[in-house]
Parts: sequence; C-alpha cells; structure tokens
Amino acid sequence: MQQRFLPDFAPTRQAALAAVARVNPVAYSKTRNFLDGAVTYLAPWITHGFVSVREATQAIHQKHPLNFDDKLVFEFAWREFFKHVHGELGDGILKDVRRPVWGGRYAGDMPTDILEARTGVAAIDAGVRQLYETGYIHNHTRMWIASYTVHLRKVNWRAGADWMYAHLLDGDLASNHLSWQWVAGTFSHKPYVFNAENVRKYARHLDCSGTSIDTDYESLEATARSKRDVGPERGVQSMGVDVPGLLGCGADFLEELDRLDVLPELSGAGKSAWVDARQLGADGISWLNRMQLPDDAAVRWVHPWDLGCLEKQDGAFKIGILDAAFHAEHPWNARRWRFVLEPMRRHCQSILVVDSRCTGSMDQLREALMQAGISGDIEHTLNPGYKQLHQALPARWRKQASLLPNPGSFQQSFSRFYREATAMAGSLDEALGEFELETQQP
Repeated sequence: MQQRFLPDFAPTRQAALAAVARVNPVAYSKTRNFLDGAVTYLAPWITHGFVSVREATQAIHQKHPLNFDDKLVFEFAWREFFKHVHGELGDGILKDVRRPVWGGRYAGDMPTDILEARTGVAAIDAGVRQLYETGYIHNHTRMWIASYTVHLRKVNWRAGADWMYAHLLDGDLASNHLSWQWVAGTFSHKPYVFNAENVRKYARHLDCSGTSIDTDYESLEATARSKRDVGPERGVQSMGVDVPGLLGCGADFLEELDRLDVLPELSGAGKSAWVDARQLGADGISWLNRMQLPDDAAVRWVHPWDLGCLEKQDGAFKIGILDAAFHAEHPWNARRWRFVLEPMRRHCQSILVVDSRCTGSMDQLREALMQAGISGDIEHTLNPGYKQLHQALPARWRKQASLLPNPGSFQQSFSRFYREATAMAGSLDEALGEFELETQQP
C-alpha cells in the first residue's frame, strides 16, 4: 500500500518529538482522509507514552496557532473521548454498548482469508499486509477492514478488534475496541459501510471493481442488517501471507518473550534483569539489595504506556513492570513487544513480571518493597491489570496529562463530549494553560 511518508517508528522520545515537529495541521485538515495524506503518524508514540496528546498539541500550537475549530485538535480529542468512555464503562468497553444491528449470531473467529490477506478485495488485503509489515495502517483502512469483517463477513466485532489490537503498534483498548464498536453499530446509531467508489476516492491505487463492495450504500447496509456472508471473492489464490504469531499469551510468559532478540541482550546486560515477581518469595529482599538503590532514590515504576519518562534525566530510578495477566488476555506480536522492551532494556534498572490474577504474589511483592522502604511514582492507566498495580506497589499515582478537562458526567457521544469539554476549557490556550513543552533529551 502506498504511503506519503511512513516513519520507522523508532521507540524513542526523540523520534516522537521529531514526528510532532513534522506535523502540518493545514495539510492534515485537507488531506487526512486520503491514504497518502498528511496524517500525523503519532499514534504509536502517544499510546505508549513517549509523548502525550497535550504535549503534541502544545508543540504544534507554538508553530501553527490552533483553536478548537481545527480538525487536528478535533481528532486529538477523539482519543480523549475514548478514554472518557473507558473511565466510565471500565471493562464494559469490551462488550456491546448497544444492541448489534443484526439480531443473528456473528462468528467468533476471524476468517482465514481475511487473516491471510486473500479476500480478493484490494482495500482489505493491502491493509492486512501493511498491518503485518509495519504495525500501522491509516484510519480509513482500519474502518474499511472493520466494516468488511463485521457487516459483510458476519464476524463479531470483538474478534476483529482483538486481532487488530494485537498487531497495531498503537493498539489502545479504548480507541481500538470502541472504534470497532462504532463501525459495528454497537457504539453508534447505524452501521458504517463503505463501497468501491469510496476506496477509489481515497486510495486510487486500490481497485475494488467487481467485488462485493462494488455496489451502492443501500445494498451494503441491507447486507449489514441481514444474515448474508458475502465470503471471499471467487478465484482468489489459496495461499496468502503468513500471520505473525502472538507472544505473552501462553502459560510461560517469560519463555515466550525469550523468542525476541532483545531478551538475551537484556538478561545478560548486568544493568537490567528480569525478576519474576510471581515467584518472588524470600528472594524479594535479595533482589532489592542487588539493585543497590540509594537510600534517597526516587523510584519511577514504568509500565508499557509510560515509556517517555525513560529518557528524561530526572534522576529517578526506573523499574519496568509487566502484567502477565493483561498480556494473556490482550497479546501482542513480536514487533510491538520489541517497541516496548527495547527502551525498557536501555533505561530500566530492572523489569518485574507480575500477575494481577495472583493476589498472593502481589501481596508478597508489596511486603518486600515496604520492608525495603521502597515506594515511588507510577502513571495512572485504565488498562486492566495494570490499573490494579497499586495493590502490589507502594506507589503514588501520577495523573496522565490530558488536553481537555474530563466532563463530570458521562457523555455517550463524541459531539456531546467535545461540546462539554471545550466549554469547560474556554479556549485552547486556556486548556493548555501554563503547560511547558518538555524537550529534555538524554
């Protein structure tokens, strides 16, 4: 699939800030819907905390004055809306928010031809290939894949959302799963459908003529509301692309991660070491002693959605933490694991593996840390398992930087959320307040 520009998504704060500096909000507003348009490509870095939406907006605003009417700010706010919904519904975002548009039984597994990029629909197959090859696809492509999967192939949106989440560098449970629900009609008032003409408008190089989507919107919506599964196109080859495997979802979390190139380097580096806190026991104190924390050390617990703090020279003692329970439920492919583990390997003094399902080991970890007099800070997150880490860590929660104030009552639509949040803020300058762009580099 052709792209105007596709960065290599280096997992560093420096790369994130460089990507922010390249954003042109005028070009973005005019071309963002085209697959070769001037999109920001910031999502992987924002999802994993290398840069926040607030910080990115501040940096862009300094070069290109913005306000709440700008399309870029509007689109940034969608991420905050999804976070707002996640905060209100919790794990309910993983279930139907509304009734499906079709009352029948959707399939619980992804069709093999979609997974292997051999449906015969160019917009779908090219998107799946790019997802595997780069970990990134344009938002329009995501919507096309979701619509085709749910409405034309009759697959439950959750199966599709879980699959896409596993392969996206920027996979965010709220943004990804609620977007799939929006397309499916379980988080909106009607199903989102697209046709070959729509693809031709935004991606001229993808010819979908003569396929199941080469029809009018009325016919497509009728299919979405029926039991009809259009199936793969006729005459499609039986061999497709290889589907990347997923790691961290089996019985032995660390053994699976050992397949990554980064792990032997991490384990043998001396500076950083894996600690399986699920089996901490009496070794807890000896592990803490081996780290040789100064008595007055400031500790920063670093989870996968707070990686930007790793490169900041704030004097904090960085300790990474991974929850095996979360990754068993929401696994990642090797590309995404490297995106997270490489910066952890470079900057963390140690990396703990915990299991939020095992309250006994969590209690042991907390007791060992408290006996050693170790506390610290950890950034708040809504991700299941990780949001329970305060039960295992004597830690202070740091509030995530946000662009807009969070309305006090649940706003069930984006338009209502944006109207309420911007009214509370007053203006973009007031929303940003005295926030200063952090540009400190190691």
